[in-house]
Amino acid sequence: MSFWAFIAVLVIMGIMFGGLYLSKIASNREQEIMERRRAVRNLRTDLIDIDELIGTLQLYDKNPELLDTMVNQMKSILHRGLQLLPDDESLKQDMDGIEARRQMIQKLQEEPEEPEVPESDRQIYLIKKHFGRTIKMLRQLQSAGDLNELDMSQHQTRLTRQSLMLEVKAYEQHGRNAKKQGDISSAANFFKHAKDLIMHTDLKFDGKTEEIKKISREISNLYVTLPEDEDPTSG
Repeated sequence: MSFWAFIAVLVIMGIMFGGLYLSKIASNREQEIMERRRAVRNLRTDLIDIDELIGTLQLYDKNPELLDTMVNQMKSILHRGLQLLPDDESLKQDMDGIEARRQMIQKLQEEPEEPEVPESDRQIYLIKKHFGRTIKMLRQLQSAGDLNELDMSQHQTRLTRQSLMLEVKAYEQHGRNAKKQGDISSAANFFKHAKDLIMHTDLKFDGKTEEIKKISREISNLYVTLPEDEDPTSG
């Protein structure tokens, strides 16, 4: 083989190996982008979960400090996502949406509101579910050093009590509605269920005894207003 033929073979081999090398780099780059997108999808799932919890807390807890903690967690996740995909428009839009949450929290700080009372069993179920998930998330934040033990304990205690009392208030309201409609038997059942919820819980909190007495008076008032010939325990 002549010298120039040898050089030509080397050039051809160089081109071939160079092409394979560039192809390998492109493949690795594509694989890296796919992995980043997969990671961002997982982060977006976390964002959706937290946003769902915030929606429930905003209605049924209305605690600015906890909401601020949740929003900060969303912001942290968004920053991680933007580090992976800096040009992702969806993540940028989500970051803009954080400001709306901040304004909501600021309004609650300036004008505190009482938590809403659930009106259906479905709402009661969601409160229990979402409060439980929130407590789990707070424990994870504490374990990671992102939340101190005192704040964690206070939020857990409040959410646990709040979950119970919102269910109690819901059944009390059902009882009042039934009373207005003249359905004394149903009203009594609703009030008794509310009373049982408090009496049978292991939770200890200020005002527990007073709440039991208040519901007992509601039940007594039902019977006082009954006609003499109607059996208050019927039905």
